[in-house]
Amino acid sequence: MSDCINDDTVYVMDLKGLENILIDMDGVLLDTVYDNFFWQKHIPLKYAELNEMSEDQAIKITHTLFNYKRGCKDWYDLDYWSNMLKIDIEQEKLSSDMIDRIKLKDGAIEFLENYHKNKNLFLVTNAHRKTLDIKMKKIPLTKYFKMVICSHELKYIKEEISFWFILRNKLGIDYEKSLLIEDTIDNVKSAYHAGLKSIIIGDFTPNFKNTPSFKDLSSFSSSLK
Repeated sequence: MSDCINDDTVYVMDLKGLENILIDMDGVLLDTVYDNFFWQKHIPLKYAELNEMSEDQAIKITHTLFNYKRGCKDWYDLDYWSNMLKIDIEQEKLSSDMIDRIKLKDGAIEFLENYHKNKNLFLVTNAHRKTLDIKMKKIPLTKYFKMVICSHELKYIKEEISFWFILRNKLGIDYEKSLLIEDTIDNVKSAYHAGLKSIIIGDFTPNFKNTPSFKDLSSFSSSLK
């Protein structure tokens, strides 16, 4: 039997004792359609064009490179991929066709509006600072957060346990009075080992330490006292 609780289960969480909520960006506040299309379709097409090869060849090459770096700091580094692929990744992300794909997830604004005045909200993302700036220019959310953290700037990524210890010291917060809202189970696991409890946002059921999961922030909000 799974030891998680999902949003099909009657589940009520009390946030009254919490002081801090650490929130991921992509997959929690923002839809991942933008990123998925950019890396899986747009960049391979651009690579094919620049290198005069078929789309299928370009997809095979770029996806192999991406998969090799998945879960590593380089995976999130726009400068790394610009150098590796000889493509100006930042400029490609800024194209109007791409910018229009940046969308909020259901319940994101409502959740931020409800809790930013009585909780310390922190945006904690693996996204490169350039990616963050692009997204925040399209959908300004930084006003809701006490601090915005890009993992690169702490020299680790969220999949690494060390990141969460460094983050705790930087923010000066007590993890016993904090909650992480994530969409990536590996990040939840590493945070857990640093003493930080989590919920998962996504259409899947994690099987880790009774971690509750919810389809989106609307579903999570409806479970709160």
